[in-house]
Amino acid sequence: MAASSMASSSQPRMMEQSLFYTQPPARAVHTRKVTAVNLHREMSLIRSLMPTFPFVAVDTQFPGVVHPHPRGAGVTADNRYAAVRANADELCLLQLGITLSAADGRLPVDGALVEFMWEFDFAGFDARYHRHAPESVHFLRAQGFDFEAARLAGVPALAFAAELAASGILGLRGVTWVAFGGMYDVAFLLRLATGGAPLPATRLGFLAQVGAIFGTQVFDAKHMASLLHMHGGLAAVGAMLRLPPQLPRCHMAGQNSVMALQLFMELRRRFSDLGGSLHSCSLKIEGLT
Repeated sequence: MAASSMASSSQPRMMEQSLFYTQPPARAVHTRKVTAVNLHREMSLIRSLMPTFPFVAVDTQFPGVVHPHPRGAGVTADNRYAAVRANADELCLLQLGITLSAADGRLPVDGALVEFMWEFDFAGFDARYHRHAPESVHFLRAQGFDFEAARLAGVPALAFAAELAASGILGLRGVTWVAFGGMYDVAFLLRLATGGAPLPATRLGFLAQVGAIFGTQVFDAKHMASLLHMHGGLAAVGAMLRLPPQLPRCHMAGQNSVMALQLFMELRRRFSDLGGSLHSCSLKIEGLT
């Protein structure tokens, strides 16, 4: 993107903070697995860390797409939202990954100084009874997702919604939410935040509700990358940005949220180097814009 097209006279408050982000080396980030047993403790920990680590990257895993997306010339953002809404309203969420970061890209560390993120496994899905795309379930099982353990000991979606509401996380000021290719990530997160309520009937209503609940600092790193003429999935865009790989690499929500965070931070730095502002990217979800 040319600097002249990115220039802006104002920036959101969060974007005025330190931009001293440097790419980290390849590293393994510890996964804090969250089930029904430790849900309250881990949500309390997240809440306590967010004032210091106010960038929140999310990723979701769900059992495929059962309502096909429209394709071809003439497909609009409203058409795509209709498919997202139909799928997210019907499907069970399987997993949510959350990575917190400071403005300079630092992640929280534990007592052994090991960086960590969270991976919530959700209860409720049973392939015998719930709609799903078999190839997606097969793929996630091959990646290591334990469907039986999640069904028996995972987090009930309503319990997560209650903890989210009680924690005060959604009322915190200055929080930046990040996803990559976030149509479904934001849709499922909104359903969690509203206790499973159906998504709004229209795309504009959806974006308005996202802004009302999560604030205006909601960014899709895939949309940001497209403005710099970078296209593809997480790994492809990460390679274009010369980001280090996660170790080991697997397609699970926790690791994907780490990579989404790294992509966003690098893109944010590049926007700043070009003299631009992220304000124009806020609430611009790839595919729904």
